[in-house]
Amino acid sequence: MTTEAEHPPLAARVFGWFSRRTGNRADALQERPRRRLTWPLRGLLATSLAVPLLLLAIAAWQNLRLVQSQGEERVMIEAGELREHALDTVKTYAIVLAWIDARTRGLDWDQIERDEELHRFLSDLDTLPQIDEVWMADAAGHPRVSGRSYPIPAIDVSDRDCFAAEQAQDVGLFIGREQIGALTNSPEFDTCERRSTAGKTFDGIIVVSARPAFFSEFYRTISEDKHFAASLVRSDGSLLVRYPPLGAPPVLARGSPFMQAVAGNPARGLFWGRGETDGIERFYAYQRVEGYPLYVAYGIPRRDVLASWLGTLVNYSLFAVPASLALFGMTLLAARQIQRHTITSWRWRTTARRLRREMNRRALAEAELRQAQKMEALGQLTGGVAHDFNNLLTVLQGSLEMLSGRQQSDQLQARVDAALRTVERGERLTEQLLAFARRQPLARATIDLNAQLRRMTELLARTVGSGIAIHTDLAPDLWPVDADATQLELAVINLAINARDAMPDGGELAIRTFNRAVPPEQPTKVGDFVGLEISDTGHGMPPEVAARAFEPFFTTKEAGKGTGLGLSMVYGFARQSGGSASIHSDVGRGTAVTLLLPRGLPAPEADVAGATDLPQGAST
Repeated sequence: MTTEAEHPPLAARVFGWFSRRTGNRADALQERPRRRLTWPLRGLLATSLAVPLLLLAIAAWQNLRLVQSQGEERVMIEAGELREHALDTVKTYAIVLAWIDARTRGLDWDQIERDEELHRFLSDLDTLPQIDEVWMADAAGHPRVSGRSYPIPAIDVSDRDCFAAEQAQDVGLFIGREQIGALTNSPEFDTCERRSTAGKTFDGIIVVSARPAFFSEFYRTISEDKHFAASLVRSDGSLLVRYPPLGAPPVLARGSPFMQAVAGNPARGLFWGRGETDGIERFYAYQRVEGYPLYVAYGIPRRDVLASWLGTLVNYSLFAVPASLALFGMTLLAARQIQRHTITSWRWRTTARRLRREMNRRALAEAELRQAQKMEALGQLTGGVAHDFNNLLTVLQGSLEMLSGRQQSDQLQARVDAALRTVERGERLTEQLLAFARRQPLARATIDLNAQLRRMTELLARTVGSGIAIHTDLAPDLWPVDADATQLELAVINLAINARDAMPDGGELAIRTFNRAVPPEQPTKVGDFVGLEISDTGHGMPPEVAARAFEPFFTTKEAGKGTGLGLSMVYGFARQSGGSASIHSDVGRGTAVTLLLPRGLPAPEADVAGATDLPQGAST
């Protein structure tokens, strides 16, 4: 790729050649003056217009490629978010199907219909936001039990593609087309599996009817782009979910841009397409949902991508056109005066040097911009890899938990337990990486920070050991805090562990809470914050170490005793929650870490009578 920074040397050579030629001609004109400009001077005047316009064209072309590259990166990142959401949701359906299959294994249909506890279990599952209804149908295609309807009306679902596919052969998890629910009379699409039988024969299906509105609501909030489109599509082209919604869910033809792009690159890719309802041409990115015959697609209007480029081109033109005209006038004046005044040539060369300096400054600024973009891409890559690795660990943990407790050999059970502990360590590592990338999902809620710290007193005492005394100074009128309770607890534990390691011979750990409005260290943020300060009396850190304490993978601990992700996770949690984290340390006097978290509204009283607990190990 050619950049604008590469042109000044060429321009300097051209200008130098013209100056030498015109300088020699000027000596001749002193003996025989001419009123008309010489051909070299005419060429110089033409170059003074052509070079800036050429530079403008090159800059516009490079900026167009940059804008397109940024647009590709943006839609691919958004498509990745949609893929992760779809993968998590479908895995939830798979877990629910496995629960129901395990719960009803060995029961005949009469026992299933009379099992009131099973009915309540299915009703509890119906409360999940991504599920419309959970039901089971026998081998004849008649629904026999449901979490919503009791008793179930006489309905035949044998004509559904989900039932026909499972009846023909055991295909595992099958995802059907969008249709009107037979029991709910609302749009839904089915995810189903065969009932497990001893002889591997077909004895009905277990169905989780998915709510397309759950996906649409997520798609509506995922982006701030205007006129964007997000879709969930089966691999055969059946459109399951689309935002904005269409009148009727179509089946994409094989000749459509999406199907052609998938045929060329089944994993992921980019393509242009025009909306069937609004006629807007969009730039799309698609990704396959691993392990399932599903794709997600995200598109933004092409005109929005080009509008950004046109705006930059106008800004370039506002600078380049006047500069070109000014350079042309200056060159014309210099060409007319060069025969009588040698100083004009000096002024012209000075102007050329200034132009080269400005072009070099632009090249330096572009290099800095590319470096910043690479660092941002590294953060996105870290978050994406951590998410995918965490998804794999989730599947592995579920399988190991199903194996746990079922081993007849103590040695095999010990190995299963060791594998579960290893998975848990892997999950903690991915959580730290996600916190660094600021992509860790937060379940934000209104928390009483003082009560949370009181509940952690015994845990903190065991964490730091008996040689360290814990002192608390909790503000009596402390505001509630808006944060993720689990991430907050992990942050406090990480800070306590760092304080313990800084006091190998014992000491004091102080925990203080306070209210603060419009903190001075956050001049760009306005509002109320709740402060949490955790300090120790350890050996402290020098200024150069404290300045890098929040950097990921930076640690002063010995090899094998720290990953360098503890404080970076605390910092990422505070920033992602809308607050900040700061550190103050004096060598020999100790260290204090202060978290400022946004103030939350008072939590409403919980409706205990309407609360419903999910089975152990449930995940949404």
